[in-house]
Amino acid sequence: MDMTPDSDYSFQLLEQKFANHWLIFDHHESEADLRQKYRANCPGPRDESVNPSATSLVWDWLTEQPHYNKLSASRQTELAYLVELIRAYDTWDWQNDPLLPEEEKKDADELNQLFWFYPLSKSEEFIHNVFQAGWEDYRDQNDLLIDTLNSRRANYLKRHLRTIKTFELDGYSFGVVYASDYKSEIAHELLLKNDVDAALVIDQHSVSLRSNGRLDVARFSEKYFRGGGHEDSAGGTLECNPIEKAEEAVIDEVLQQAQVNASVEAEEKNESSGGLGDQLDPEMAAKLAALFEN
Repeated sequence: MDMTPDSDYSFQLLEQKFANHWLIFDHHESEADLRQKYRANCPGPRDESVNPSATSLVWDWLTEQPHYNKLSASRQTELAYLVELIRAYDTWDWQNDPLLPEEEKKDADELNQLFWFYPLSKSEEFIHNVFQAGWEDYRDQNDLLIDTLNSRRANYLKRHLRTIKTFELDGYSFGVVYASDYKSEIAHELLLKNDVDAALVIDQHSVSLRSNGRLDVARFSEKYFRGGGHEDSAGGTLECNPIEKAEEAVIDEVLQQAQVNASVEAEEKNESSGGLGDQLDPEMAAKLAALFEN
């Protein structure tokens, strides 16, 4: 689900273990050629003009199964809308598709915020509750929480977008920012407000990449981060841990400052340990010397 084996050998193992009783639902472009080779076991989208997600691919496949028609028409519509919200957010169509209704964009955003609000251990329960109630009813029941999450996100983005670093490579410009939450939203805002070709949002172990269309970030991620994805949205793994690097930098700075402080203290101590004559100006010292001579 949402991941394609990276070699023919992996596909052969699937065939050996499951004798053609296996399916792969994946929409990432970086493995499209390999899926095409095994297309009988890799269902594609029902509508080729729509950007698919893994969820929408599964839904398209389910609608073609014999038992699908046992669902009432209203239930089919309700579930299809939830699938569409997930697809719109996952493919970022909720931001990039000008034909998508504004209400649907808003719903896709809010559903995604609620999903990531709950801990992983509660994800299954959350999904069950949403699909059981339907989006409209569930949204009404959680109106206050959604408003709170919207406010929290706005503040988070504002703080983190102050610390962007930029660099250039191979004729392209990049913006880099650290964030552990709201990575897609931060990348989107970074691209909107800065003249860069791609946004790199890093955390302790990974990097999320977004492009404005001038750079294929899937290829870039494969080359530099052992990752992949889509032309305008990709991910990869970091060799280093930015948090550890920052902690090491703080330690180095403290130790350097300690050396400076010790040097200053030693100098002050030497100055204070001088005799009375060292502390008097020359004129006063001469007067005192003459006085004692008399």
